[in-house]
Amino acid sequence: LLSMIKIKEKEKCCGCTACLNVCPKGAISMLPDEEGFPYPLVDKEKCVGCDLCNKICPIIHPKTKEEKTQGYVIRNKNANILFESTSGGAFTAFAEYVLHQQGVVYGAGYDKDMCVICKRATESKHLSEIRGSKFVQSNLGSVFREVQADLHKNLLVLYTGTPCQIAGLLSYLGEKPGNLLCMDFVCRGVPSPGLWENYVAYMQKRYGARMVGARFKHKTYGYHTSTMKVDFENGKTYFGSGRIDPYMKAFVREMSSRPSCAHCSFKGIARPSDITMFDCYEYSRVTGKIDDDKGWSSLLIHSDLGESVFEEIKDSLLWSKEDVETLVGNNGVMVKNSAKPHARRDEFYRLAATLSIDKAMGKIEPIAGTDIAIEKSKGFLYRTGLIKVVRKMRKKNQVQIVE
Repeated sequence: LLSMIKIKEKEKCCGCTACLNVCPKGAISMLPDEEGFPYPLVDKEKCVGCDLCNKICPIIHPKTKEEKTQGYVIRNKNANILFESTSGGAFTAFAEYVLHQQGVVYGAGYDKDMCVICKRATESKHLSEIRGSKFVQSNLGSVFREVQADLHKNLLVLYTGTPCQIAGLLSYLGEKPGNLLCMDFVCRGVPSPGLWENYVAYMQKRYGARMVGARFKHKTYGYHTSTMKVDFENGKTYFGSGRIDPYMKAFVREMSSRPSCAHCSFKGIARPSDITMFDCYEYSRVTGKIDDDKGWSSLLIHSDLGESVFEEIKDSLLWSKEDVETLVGNNGVMVKNSAKPHARRDEFYRLAATLSIDKAMGKIEPIAGTDIAIEKSKGFLYRTGLIKVVRKMRKKNQVQIVE
């Protein structure tokens, strides 16, 4: 019998594509399951039984990590970049540095059909495409091979992704090259590309036009009030929070994450990345300073390379060094913990396989009239400062986590 990767338990596959990229015969493809998540499928006619696919799996063979993490709170000094960033603009600061060294940057962006893919940037003007969070599992394809080719050219490479994507890349490469800077972000879970396609189709039908842009957690009403901003080809723009937007509601209520996300193998402070980013919602509590609601990033730097690059970009940032455990304790509960799936998660995906996402959500957790009223009044609440009261109410509905 040929030795090949077989996914018997979906909780043990994160979809990182390391197996696809390492296969010497191109026998592995990533195909979506009934929920729209990609899993490896082996062409038995091409497979030669080398077993590299199993040997390279970062879940089967996790890498050991040396703990030497330093903690920081940072913000990009550029006001425009700060506004268009999810939190404090840390990614752009590191990415600009790499590009100034004639390097390349990899991060999540959109293709012409609004599918989330990993994009390669070589100029600063390309960074706007990959700036900001995308709450979708990105399609990596053969990107690991492209990264390897850039590394062999002695280019400085910044690769940004989920912790499992970083682990997959490093497993594929074997040894981490000195010209590879890895940046992961603290992740609560990734919804499926199939669910995102459902949402795109729903929104395009609703607005009668092609979707041309999407910003998760846009700062429409400030940093502390996350808003989905969607732009359409006809000039219309949609704004909606997790209260009323079906995709974001599914995300924050833990209905949409990949099965492996509930048992994530890549949690913890110690990580193989050089840098870890996450929000700093509790900026005032951590620093004792006033929070102006424009956004700050928490930064964990794990390596000498990460520290050396940080030293180079300090002048473009507002920053302070902070205790790691304080940062994690106040802002990074998902650093160490996996999110607990919604009790009706599987039912939601079964419904979404045949219904539009709004109708599927309506059968699980219908949008409440009070939420619609709050959403309509956000402009007024934001201008008057009353939105702070709403935020306190929202904290009572935080997602449960499991150790």
